Amino acid sequence: MPLASLYRICLHRIYSFLKEEMWKLYIPNPFSELPTQAVDNLMKLILSHEEHPKIGDVILLLTSGRLTRLDLCAFVPDGEEDLIVRAIDTKSSTSFQNLSSHSKKLLMIYLVRNILSWNPYAEELHLDIDPGLDVIRNYQNLRVLRLYNGSWKVCGDKVFSVDLSVLSSLRNLEILQVPYMDTDVMTSVLLICPKLISIGLNDSLDSLEVIAQRLMKNSLVNIERGNQFQLRRCVWGKDFWFIDLHEKNEYKSKFCDKMRFAVTLCPFVQELIFHVHVKEAIKALRFLKQLNLLRIDFYKCGDDFVQDFFELLREIGPQLKHFSLRCSCRVPVDIILDCCPLLQSLEIEFPPFVNNSLDASSDLPLKRLQFRPYENDADDKECLLFLLCNCKQLEELFLYECWFLHDALLRHIFERNCFPKLKVSCISDCSLTSEGYQMFIQKAASIETVDIYANTSNQYFYDANSLFKEPNLRYPEDFNVREKEFFQCRLNKNRF
Repeated sequence: MPLASLYRICLHRIYSFLKEEMWKLYIPNPFSELPTQAVDNLMKLILSHEEHPKIGDVILLLTSGRLTRLDLCAFVPDGEEDLIVRAIDTKSSTSFQNLSSHSKKLLMIYLVRNILSWNPYAEELHLDIDPGLDVIRNYQNLRVLRLYNGSWKVCGDKVFSVDLSVLSSLRNLEILQVPYMDTDVMTSVLLICPKLISIGLNDSLDSLEVIAQRLMKNSLVNIERGNQFQLRRCVWGKDFWFIDLHEKNEYKSKFCDKMRFAVTLCPFVQELIFHVHVKEAIKALRFLKQLNLLRIDFYKCGDDFVQDFFELLREIGPQLKHFSLRCSCRVPVDIILDCCPLLQSLEIEFPPFVNNSLDASSDLPLKRLQFRPYENDADDKECLLFLLCNCKQLEELFLYECWFLHDALLRHIFERNCFPKLKVSCISDCSLTSEGYQMFIQKAASIETVDIYANTSNQYFYDANSLFKEPNLRYPEDFNVREKEFFQCRLNKNRF
């Protein structure tokens, strides 16, 4: 096991002291004089080890004024009401005796507002309760503001109030995530926050159409010059099925124009989640010259799109590094790789087949592969065999529901490819046994983590940083390998 750094050992020890309340009566706060990076790292370590740390264990960090990243979503207030009352400004005129469920929510709002007021230099803020954005009006260093649906049982917020006057004062804001933003609010947000590179997982297509139409009403304005936004990450297209047929047809009739407006106003997009409703709309993607990550979903598209898709991919494929395709029709995976010679990450959530394996390269550049077979048939098996035998640069492998993958097939794959750079292998719902598990441990020279879940009675887990080198049948509660998968990390609400 690699030795932990002295710095990390110190962080662990300080956390132990916090839990033991060593500095409970210490005045002034001993963490107020530490470098911000040290306090941030200590909080990061605590959150990585405990899903719901006690507020009392970290109250000195929260009140130090040294945190630049405040993530208050992990804290559950149950059982700590007395401590919270003591932490809140004693000058408050509000009485917190005989707390009901409703007043507990009010209590948490007071606590969050106090924590925010104690940390005016925060650069990143994560909240799942609405404290009122007026408290961060003077957060001039704030770059990231992410608001989530309430997870505290006493805090049932689903819709956050968006104070546009506050947002307009946050001149350095780059990322804003607010759940359930409607078209009007999102339109205003885009116009008053000029430095935004992301508005989270909100679909911005309708708002960009509204803005483009406003600009076109002014005959003196050219929307292609000087009016572009700085957005680098976008979600375009509604991710749901229309129930009303008239509403569906109206949306589809305007979809191509919406896309044309979007690529005109947002030419710098680098990462895109695109829900296609009309196949002709995909042609607009050729104008995104900086696009390098694309997840494209054709489930809402009733057209035969394959030919149009490959015409587009031949044009934009050379610039793509990360690609995810979701559809229900057969698509040749080898042609995707031919069109994308620099592709590093591939997510397959479609029925794949291999068009011509003989002409394919024997050393494909893929570093990350996520593969979920559509029907577990011969085409799925041939596709997986093709990929694993020819991707010698693989570092991460995530396979789901590959019941055809058994020890003999894995042995055949290792004869063709020993995976010299593979670090993480996560295989769920397969036919592997302990023999397959041992192949990864013994043959993959760079392996760090193996997680094989064949069924409830056959589970194998290995972590190079663990003291135990034999398969652990009891899965570590604080270590979820699947959450480390590339697309899971890059396209989730905490990052996108």
